[in-house]
Amino acid sequence: MSMNAHVQTAVDKTRDVWSRLGKVQRIAIVGVTALLFAIFAAFMLWITRPDYRPLYTKLSPEDANRVVNMLQTEKVSYRLEDNGSTVLVPADSVYDMRIKIAGEGNLVGQGIGFEIFDAVQMGQTEFVQRINYQRALQGELARTISEFPNVDSARVHLVIPQRSLFIEEQQSPSASVVVRLVDPSAKMSPREIKGMVNLMTMAVEGLDEGHVSITDSNGKVLFAPEDETTGLNNAHLEYRLKLESSLEQRINELLSPVLGPGKMIAKVNATLDYSQRTIRREIYDPDTSVVRSEQRSEEQQTGRANLEGGSTDVNFRGDGLGGSLSSQEGNRESRTINYEINKEEHTIVGQMGEITRLTVAVAVDGTYTKTAEGSWEYTPRSEQELEQIRQLVANAVGFSAERGDTIEVSNMAFGESDIPVEPNAAELLAQFAERMGRPLLIAFISFLFLMLVVRPLVLALVRPKVEAGEVVEGLEGLPAAEEQYALYEAQEQEARAAEENAKALAESGEDGGYGLESGLSLDDIKARALQLAERNIEQTVFVIRSWMKEGVKN
Repeated sequence: MSMNAHVQTAVDKTRDVWSRLGKVQRIAIVGVTALLFAIFAAFMLWITRPDYRPLYTKLSPEDANRVVNMLQTEKVSYRLEDNGSTVLVPADSVYDMRIKIAGEGNLVGQGIGFEIFDAVQMGQTEFVQRINYQRALQGELARTISEFPNVDSARVHLVIPQRSLFIEEQQSPSASVVVRLVDPSAKMSPREIKGMVNLMTMAVEGLDEGHVSITDSNGKVLFAPEDETTGLNNAHLEYRLKLESSLEQRINELLSPVLGPGKMIAKVNATLDYSQRTIRREIYDPDTSVVRSEQRSEEQQTGRANLEGGSTDVNFRGDGLGGSLSSQEGNRESRTINYEINKEEHTIVGQMGEITRLTVAVAVDGTYTKTAEGSWEYTPRSEQELEQIRQLVANAVGFSAERGDTIEVSNMAFGESDIPVEPNAAELLAQFAERMGRPLLIAFISFLFLMLVVRPLVLALVRPKVEAGEVVEGLEGLPAAEEQYALYEAQEQEARAAEENAKALAESGEDGGYGLESGLSLDDIKARALQLAERNIEQTVFVIRSWMKEGVKN
């Protein structure tokens, strides 16, 4: 048998099978086939599409333009994302293009940097060179600051005065920085701000922190020089606000579970002392003393004298007869003792930002009771409750009467917005629909899909089919699936009735076979035929198919 014959046989079999299928089965087969083709086509497109990988990210518009121009020159496909700051290329071209672009040296970042001096121009004046240097320094600093995680872009303005021959006329440079944050609602940490200030002071000759200002794009001052007259700066103000906010949060966390959310408002005003004091004390204890040094000296004197006048006898050997000689003796002693007195030295350095006074104000809402008429009536809190609240607040903020701290707790109505409102039936129904609407809608759609799509398809595949064009009496208005189901039930009822008739004939002694006895009616014959067809479906289909072929031949 040739190949054409096999193909013709397969085509004939396919047509035969297709002709025996019902309308629902044909639609199901066509739909499933189309769905499979669509899935296969999408899968092939997904497999064969180029795998794009990031070539560069967070590019400035200038660098993105240079990269795109080079990709177009090299005829490499690309895609742009993140508003043009990210360039994607096929995965097999990522590293090649990175090496080529790096070799060209085109990526220099936003603004103008020291690459301005790459092109040497003859005949430039000193003034032009100095301006170019200032522009390059501003651009390089802006690029470096833009590398901070929370900074999207930055601009730097420098004021560099000319050097003077006289020290008295020499002026210090100053710098102003404007940054655009990645998240405008976020707050930069003090460490990042300090890093920016250090970067500026170390990069610009002669610049100090007192001449640096940092501001964000929303106009918020992130860093400002200290006031030389008062010594106050933003750090002192931020510390005060942070302290007050911490105390207010502590009060809210303490009273909210007791009074309920939104039933109280607490505000704290803190007076701080930022002066730094150094106290030195020397204390002597006279009761405790020790000998540090001791000095002692003794002196003894002895002498004789002749009391009579005249010349001295050189041969004198002792006292004379008249007793004119006298003798003298003397002793002298001195002592000096030095004592060391016990001494204590104290050096006390006062802490900056010490709390000198706290003023706390707390407004507390009352309670609401429902009257017999159905309205809500405001009831103020008792003095005992207010005193308890005051004690709690005093312990929470560290109240000190010696500092002169004051705490004021007032009871007042917060307004009608805080009055409890009972939801009506419509609001309850709306809340229930909002909470359960989506699950119920999903369940309803699933039910419709099962009843209108799955159930007819299953019935069409399981139940016997009615021949095309044949209309069964009494089933004209039913759908195809319902018609087959009703016909199947009717066939079962007829088969059951035929079986009962056969049993009745067997009990009466007549022939209970499947022959065509003369005593059987036409309905009984139909019933027995249906029963045989039900028991031998394949054979019945084969017989009917052979009858149809014979009818076509005739």
